[in-house]
Amino acid sequence: MPDLDELQDLIAYLTQTTRLSRQEAGRVVEEVLGFLQETPEEYVCRRHRVLQARGLANSEIYSRLTEELASGRFRAPKYTVRQIRRIIYG
Repeated sequence: MPDLDELQDLIAYLTQTTRLSRQEAGRVVEEVLGFLQETPEEYVCRRHRVLQARGLANSEIYSRLTEELASGRFRAPKYTVRQIRRIIYG
């Protein structure tokens, strides 16, 4: 992940174009970079917890995760339900 010192132009731009303070803009940049660095495996585990907490059955969760990964921000291979289960449970 780039150091925030390398992103000072972006932070300055955010403070000029929004109502964010310099400190808030720095935190936003850190959060976005962290979000974008999430691996497909981390995404699967995180989304599984979220969807499970909403009461969805695993079969529905696996189906949804397969669709989300195919259309998401990852350049991930197409995962099978079995591969998704292995990511979640090891």
